[in-house]
Amino acid sequence: MNTTTYKKSVPSPFQTMQKKAFDVQDNKHPAREYILKNMGVYSLTATFEEDMQTLATFRHIPGLIAFICTLKRDNEVIGQGRGTAVLSRVNRFIDRTVRIAFNSALIDAVVRSTKALDVLQLDTENKDGITPIQSTDVPASEKQKSYLLQLIDDNVTDDDERSQWEKKIKTISKDDASTAIQSFKNQ
Repeated sequence: MNTTTYKKSVPSPFQTMQKKAFDVQDNKHPAREYILKNMGVYSLTATFEEDMQTLATFRHIPGLIAFICTLKRDNEVIGQGRGTAVLSRVNRFIDRTVRIAFNSALIDAVVRSTKALDVLQLDTENKDGITPIQSTDVPASEKQKSYLLQLIDDNVTDDDERSQWEKKIKTISKDDASTAIQSFKNQ
């Protein structure tokens, strides 16, 4: 009887590289730059109106409720959505039916606005009502905080000022801590 001995499989170098390629949480990954560009506060305004055009088109449907939602950024329309619901024996709760039409209009407007937001990408500057998150929002390390506390103890004699610094250190950013350390070193 012939027996075949197989060698243990050797992992492909591509497989080990592939695991690293998808680790987008690593700060050195090229995708991090684009992720950070898209983070920020978007100021959008949603305006709701009764959708008279839809109601006129479907006047043969009794109990139709229709909304149109206009989504704006800095008074520029970026999306418009429509939502409808029908008040009937099956769907007889008035407030729920109205909310379904309302929410449908909002969802439709948001979905349609994503195409416009792709065109109007975030800039690194503060434009168009969008405030990108900067790297200054990174909290200070424990080493920075302890060193800064040591410098405060050595350089600040006023008790009120010292207590203010101690409160501030709990939430200080990395850049602010670095600036404060440099200012205490230069005294």
